[in-house]
Amino acid sequence: MASIQEMRKLAEAKLQTMIRPIVRPKEQNGNGETKKEEEEKFESTYKQMENPEITPSSFGKRPIYSKVDINCDKWLMTLDEESRLKIDNPPSLVDGLSKELEAEIRYLGCELIQQGAILLKLPQTAAATGQILFQRYFYQKSFVRYHFEHAVQACLLLASKIEEEPRRPRDVYNVFHRLERLHRLQQSGQEINKETTRGLKPPVIDTNYINTKQHMINSERRILATLGFVVHVKHPHRLIVAYGHTLGITQSRPDILQRSWNYMNDGLRTDIFMRYSPETIACACIFLAARTVEDPIALPSTPFHWFEAFDTSDRDVEAIALQLVGIYARKRFPNWPRIKAELDSLRNAKNAEKAAVKAKEIAEKLEKMAPDDDKIEVLNENINKKESPDRKSGERDRRVGGDRDKKEKDRRRKRSNERDGKADRRDRDRDRGERGDRGDRRKDDKRDRRKRTRSRSRDRKEKNRNRDVGRKYRKESSSPPRSRR
Repeated sequence: MASIQEMRKLAEAKLQTMIRPIVRPKEQNGNGETKKEEEEKFESTYKQMENPEITPSSFGKRPIYSKVDINCDKWLMTLDEESRLKIDNPPSLVDGLSKELEAEIRYLGCELIQQGAILLKLPQTAAATGQILFQRYFYQKSFVRYHFEHAVQACLLLASKIEEEPRRPRDVYNVFHRLERLHRLQQSGQEINKETTRGLKPPVIDTNYINTKQHMINSERRILATLGFVVHVKHPHRLIVAYGHTLGITQSRPDILQRSWNYMNDGLRTDIFMRYSPETIACACIFLAARTVEDPIALPSTPFHWFEAFDTSDRDVEAIALQLVGIYARKRFPNWPRIKAELDSLRNAKNAEKAAVKAKEIAEKLEKMAPDDDKIEVLNENINKKESPDRKSGERDRRVGGDRDKKEKDRRRKRSNERDGKADRRDRDRDRGERGDRGDRRKDDKRDRRKRTRSRSRDRKEKNRNRDVGRKYRKESSSPPRSRR
């Protein structure tokens, strides 16, 4: 039995035979590169092509064909310059949306996803996944070009599938319809209780439901295509528990962990998950919770801050803490009807602008295709100068005569068409008659057979009737029978 070293050498030899070597052109003196130089060149190009993030195999090799990055950390918007510019200037601002209104829509969408997950009885991880997908999607697309209501329903539907708690599109539609009516009641000043919500019934299945369901499915497909099907999310829930256990507050101060958990769930309504890693967010939530509980405690800060042990800077922790505190400074909930009206006005202006540009392009094309009026006038003047009055009168006569000839030709063509039509009808009738002779004969035979059958039955009935009458007459008559006579 071969040893492991021998099997490894055999596998490497087979691998080398399957790899196509790089053929270098010969030098001017006619001698090509040596075999050792070719192998070194192949190794250098191989190392450049391979993906260093992939764990090598037992042979120390990485696949060179893996070019798709499925790491969820690539959606952090602070890794490269292009992402930083996008997070400072989202695509919605290019279409005329203000930065304050854009933040309001993000907060409203995440709040609807959280409430919808509660009504659908989904786990908190599904709600967190849906909100993060919503934030990722609208850093690539604009709120003006795409309806955020459809994206909210699609993110909720997609998050339920990702977390293996699938829900039907009908259930998502019912929940979203109820949330919309509850929001209208809240904006009108009514208190939300059992009496005001008693009359809220599920919507009927009509064309509105069919159209909304189709928009939901299309938005789900668009989200998957935009995100490149990289929809998995790394949540900091477990990290908060792990860091608390490391700090020794899991058993002694469970209220700090609960407050940290609440801060993390409330932070989903902001874009901190687009800016910072989950480890940094978990440290910031524990840092803020330790200072805001009823009995605050001081976490280790010497010889350095405790969160630096988890590769987190104090600047990021303080920035996240300030952003979380800013959520609770909000005085009112976003006005959904007002946001919807402003988005509709921007969409109408955008559509009108597109229509005007398209009409301008069509007009320019028509102008290029049509001849110039000045050229037509010049041609007409040249023709009039060259023509004499006699020539004009003769041409007029020829035009009149040509019109008469044309009318006569049309009349003759019409008559010939009528004659041809009659002839065609006669031919069709004759062909139909030839084809139908056999069928007519069969019909006549059947008709004669029926007549003969009827006549026979009629004769039989007459004969039976006469016999019955004779019997009745003989019974009723008083004359002696024929034998006696």
